[in-house]
Amino acid sequence: MKRNIIKIFIMVPMLLVTLSSCSDYLQLEPMDNLIQQEFWQNKEHVSSAVAGCYASMNQSGFTDKVLKWGELRAEMMVSSGAGSNDLNMLRNYMIPTNGLTDWENFYKTINYCNLVLEFADGAQEKDKTFTIPELNNFKAEATTIRSLIYLILVKNFKDVPLILTGTSTSETDFYPAKSTEQEVLAQIIGDLNNAVDNLNLGYAESAAHDKGRMTKGAALAILADAYLWNEQYTDCIDTTQRLMDLGRYSLVDGADWFNDIFFEGNSAEGIFELQFSDINNTIRNAFQELGADFLAYNGIMELYRQVPDDVRGHYATYDRETGYVFKYAGIDDTGEYRATDEYYNTFIFYRYADIMLMQAEAYVLSAEKKDLTKAFNLLNTVHTRAAPIPLDTSLDEQSLLTAILLERQKEFAFEGKRWYDLLRFARRNNFENQELILNLVDIKAGADDYEQILSSYTDPESYFLPIFQDEINLNDNLVQNPYYAN
Repeated sequence: MKRNIIKIFIMVPMLLVTLSSCSDYLQLEPMDNLIQQEFWQNKEHVSSAVAGCYASMNQSGFTDKVLKWGELRAEMMVSSGAGSNDLNMLRNYMIPTNGLTDWENFYKTINYCNLVLEFADGAQEKDKTFTIPELNNFKAEATTIRSLIYLILVKNFKDVPLILTGTSTSETDFYPAKSTEQEVLAQIIGDLNNAVDNLNLGYAESAAHDKGRMTKGAALAILADAYLWNEQYTDCIDTTQRLMDLGRYSLVDGADWFNDIFFEGNSAEGIFELQFSDINNTIRNAFQELGADFLAYNGIMELYRQVPDDVRGHYATYDRETGYVFKYAGIDDTGEYRATDEYYNTFIFYRYADIMLMQAEAYVLSAEKKDLTKAFNLLNTVHTRAAPIPLDTSLDEQSLLTAILLERQKEFAFEGKRWYDLLRFARRNNFENQELILNLVDIKAGADDYEQILSSYTDPESYFLPIFQDEINLNDNLVQNPYYAN
């Protein structure tokens, strides 16, 4: 029997619609497949294929992992009704047979993007109404989506297969080995630097198009994130400044923080938000009232009590009476919750507050452009948007980094970022600040499993996920990540 490590997706999702509205373009599931040679005939085919790239992310099998990979290994959530795989990730007890390590949906999206990049030029040659700028924008969208996916994979697995060509025939024999983290990051950074100039600033159709498709701002946000992860701090400063200079994004008013960003969605602050055509099952299952898989960790109440009247506190980020995550499940500050058929939330990947705090972190750490005053001002702007009093911290490097990490915890709670923040801060200078992760043990462990959990959190190799065992079984060239090799 033919073995294929990363599933071969040789058909292009044919979205049999015109692109006359937001819902047409952004909010459709992949439909019937079209045989390869009958596709790629014109601009509409390419546009539909790009829409299929977005639609392939618009699946609970994708967003569920994005949320859980970014949150469960940190300290912000506890189980209310989570399954065994989730419970093990909460304890950082990961084994290669845990289905949460399955990256199939991510490589599916990568393959859709690769097919656009491989075949779009041929469609443009056949369609005289298909302009070069339109072609370049579509290809830049696909490149930027692919870069986002690879950045997510690198943060979670470190070394991953780097696949840059589409699987366009059923005969493809595909056994990729892993590329190093540095090789994948170099590809991401190079691709995004090339893509950004070909992307649109925005789209006139609607706010959902502006936030739900890849734009110059979205590409710059992903690029800045990649630079920060790769400790290229001066490049991160320059990239975040390019994004700010676009003049298209701003912090929403503090009084509107919950409503505009999370209840309404697609706010002035949003940079890239995945749009949903149906109920957002990922967020509903995780956080719905009276049926949530997860609750806020009880220490979160103290987190927001540090500054009275922080708008991100009770009935904004969480419900202090019940522990429910209100950020996605709530309606307004009366404490009303969404009904089970009202989870139309966008899935926010990047917003402007993130860019400001990335730049603040980079200003602290950059050798060439270190500026602690600028770092403080950026940090304080995000802080005072939500809190009534200015930030109280010393203007030294360690104090500012501590304050930035804390502000990110308050601002982005449950948005799939906390684990990466802890890991990014902990791993600098050969895990000089490993205690940021070791401190989780006292929260995660009980008397019966303390030593086991301490052992896993002590080894930095455990901070990256194992490769799913099915993938290892199918591909002789794929080597298991070191912590899980025995």
